[in-house]
Amino acid sequence: MNVLSLNGRVGFAVWLRAALCTLFVSAWASAASAAQNPYAMIEGVSENLLGVIRANAQYLESDPQRYYSAVDSVLNPVVDFNFIARGVMGRYAKQATADQRARFASTFRRDLVATFARGVAGFGSMDVKVVNPGSTPNGNRVNVLQEVRSKEGVTKVSYTLVRNRAGQWKLINVILNGVNLGKTFRSQFAQSMQTYGDIDKVISNWSAAEEVADQVG
Repeated sequence: MNVLSLNGRVGFAVWLRAALCTLFVSAWASAASAAQNPYAMIEGVSENLLGVIRANAQYLESDPQRYYSAVDSVLNPVVDFNFIARGVMGRYAKQATADQRARFASTFRRDLVATFARGVAGFGSMDVKVVNPGSTPNGNRVNVLQEVRSKEGVTKVSYTLVRNRAGQWKLINVILNGVNLGKTFRSQFAQSMQTYGDIDKVISNWSAAEEVADQVG
């Protein structure tokens, strides 16, 4: 997916764009079924997501929630936010109640989508290419490598997807220019726990997207 240029804020947009790159427009969502080739899915989603951004980024200032919702509708069908959020909580997930896990997943998703949407709002068309295309794998896990070319240079993104019991491919992690975003977010959560010492406070104060942007940008 067009990963944002190599600028700071874009950095994160990248994960989302990246991670979310795996996302696709609602109209295209039904195509990502059990039979969907994960390589083709990433490539197709990237192009479709750009269309959604071009059509809705105009609302970023006047009606930001409308824009965020449009982007979220594209990402939600393909990104396993609950799985990612639980991984971000790490060992603290077992200490959390079901309600706390659900609230963090919702907060994490909202923060991630909003940051991603803001980061990619100004991007036009980019040259996106899946480096290692192949046939649908027999296993339930696959890494898809993609290169995004822009005026700033080439950004390499590796997407980790797993096939769920329904046969659908879901994005669970992204490695951007060597930075493992899943591990980076998990480190942010652990640091927040050390700071606040309370899961509810960590959830209330969660906003790791901007910090991660600085690391991958």
